[in-house]
Amino acid sequence: MNKSVRPILETLFTSNGRSQPVTFAWRLITRHGRPFLLLPCGHAAARTGLNIYSAQRKRAKIWRQFLPWLFQTPLAGVFERIHVQADAASEFMQFLAQQTGVPADRVAPCAIKLSDVGSRSRLVLLLCDEGGRPTRVVKVGLNAAGRAATDHEADFLAQLPPEKIGSSRLTGRLATPQLAAFATDYFPGTSPQDDAGLEHLFHDWLNPTTTAALESLPAWNELAVAAKNNLEVWRHLQCALTGKNVRTTLYHGDFAPWNLRVVNSRNLQAFDWERGDRHGVPGWDWFHFTIQTAILAKRYSAERAAAEVEQLIHSARFKKYAAAAGISDIIEPLLLAYLLHQHWVIKPSEGSATTTELFDLLAAHWLTKPSPANTVAPITAAEIPANGVWATAAGQLRNAGRQWSNLFWEPTLNSRMSSSWRKEFQAHWLVLLATGLLLAFIGAVQFHTAAHLMFLPFYVAACALLTWQAGRRWGAFAAALAAVIAPVVAAARDAGFRDSEVMLWNTVMRFIILEMCVLFVDRIHKQRAMVHYRLAADSAPAELAENWAVLLACVASLAVIAWLDYITNPHLIFLPLYLFPCMMLTLVTNLRWGFAAALLTTGIGTVIEVVTNKISDDWAEIFVWNFLMRLAVSLLVLLLLDRIRKENILFFNGKTSGH
Repeated sequence: MNKSVRPILETLFTSNGRSQPVTFAWRLITRHGRPFLLLPCGHAAARTGLNIYSAQRKRAKIWRQFLPWLFQTPLAGVFERIHVQADAASEFMQFLAQQTGVPADRVAPCAIKLSDVGSRSRLVLLLCDEGGRPTRVVKVGLNAAGRAATDHEADFLAQLPPEKIGSSRLTGRLATPQLAAFATDYFPGTSPQDDAGLEHLFHDWLNPTTTAALESLPAWNELAVAAKNNLEVWRHLQCALTGKNVRTTLYHGDFAPWNLRVVNSRNLQAFDWERGDRHGVPGWDWFHFTIQTAILAKRYSAERAAAEVEQLIHSARFKKYAAAAGISDIIEPLLLAYLLHQHWVIKPSEGSATTTELFDLLAAHWLTKPSPANTVAPITAAEIPANGVWATAAGQLRNAGRQWSNLFWEPTLNSRMSSSWRKEFQAHWLVLLATGLLLAFIGAVQFHTAAHLMFLPFYVAACALLTWQAGRRWGAFAAALAAVIAPVVAAARDAGFRDSEVMLWNTVMRFIILEMCVLFVDRIHKQRAMVHYRLAADSAPAELAENWAVLLACVASLAVIAWLDYITNPHLIFLPLYLFPCMMLTLVTNLRWGFAAALLTTGIGTVIEVVTNKISDDWAEIFVWNFLMRLAVSLLVLLLLDRIRKENILFFNGKTSGH
């Protein structure tokens, strides 16, 4: 590594003229086997130097925190040490001295981030004052392409309106035969975790009076040129967007968390304006922030990235911005055009495959108009390349696990301000009061009946209605309350239910059911505005042969659950555990197989309950009642799940039956 990095450092810090030697030393950090960071030796200097690196992934954030500590131990020797004899009289050293206010012979070694994008060789340096506090950021281009890109960015920064939120201020430039460099102020803060407050910036960036046809904008012309080899894909978007007038905007071009530092929503700065444009396409920077964070930082699948996108474009904040920018009626084709621009023009080195999948998924979801008979076809094992029976089974189980995980996953990149408990109570006090009285009434009825009778569907209905009317937080609160009421009432009626383990287990089981229903109802309520078309019921059951491994896993888990139900305390309930195989079959096949499984598991659970409890009086009534109650809960959960499966983009893959 020394041989590849040393010539770069010598180009920066030495000269062919008179010499005023200053010794610099760094530790070299590599990434994927390539030089990445040069950090000054020493714990404090290394920690300060890491401010030049905006870690986004969890593992990178942990590594970033751990590295300065490592520099204090003998393990620091793992990182290659590089020494360079700098010349304080060189042009670049004099430039650094001017930026830091420190004499050139006392300039400390600075942290350096090395990047080699395509044919452009560029560096980013973090300069500190004599007290070791970061003060300037310097970007340097070394080869011809790197110098051209650096000069272009510096020219753009010189034209940036200083009053615009997020604008970087140019503090100096340097051009020599070997390099081109410019400096900006160092900005404190952290990378944003979501887009909270960014609407203020995007509104501020809109040009006040300038409107233009999309096809007249530079980014659109780049896309049109790149589309010549993909005319069939391009034609749909061209018809939807040609002739549309929009308000142009200040455009960053790589508006992502790693190029932002935020103190608050009105005190932030954007870096790396290499792709900047004063007359850009509105919305593209916001799309870029969401999509690139999802794909590159979060490593989301195309389905999860699509869910983040839908969450954004249906948010009140984005709709207000879209109205101001004049893009309210073209949001979807404009977003698809952004994805094509990324794929055809920018051609990123990472995430291109997921970007393509995201375009295909959204294009199928937004542009296709299915016939009434069409249904969402789940991803099956037949679509997963496999070699042998075990590989096929593994593919089926991975697909099932992914869908199960998506069922409980929610978008997080679009910031949503939630009102206080007090305001929500004032807005919904009447329905809250009605729900409280309803829960009390259900508990009273349960108290005056046999302790073995189930009343869970009534509690579920109360919590679901509250969730629909007052929101998920109040629904979850009611679910927690309802989960406690039933075991307490049962314990008051029958000494067999008073055991602490029985009460705790039954409370947890009821809590799982109730909270699941609250989550599903809330998901359906929120996604109503995001549904472009509603699919008809499944026209035919899916082939279980395509998911035989999932079926076997469900049968095996059901056998284990039934065995545990039989050998444990007869007062323990296992309804959520019986439900999980039914839910899995609904996800990977369709509602019909889920219903069939629910009938089977409900019958098994009820029979085991009657046999193990040895109920002598009214056993037939209890058998029938509890069978119906279990079945009602199971069918309700499966209906909610199926509605989510059909209407949530997390489970949409662009394939329909009947073709």
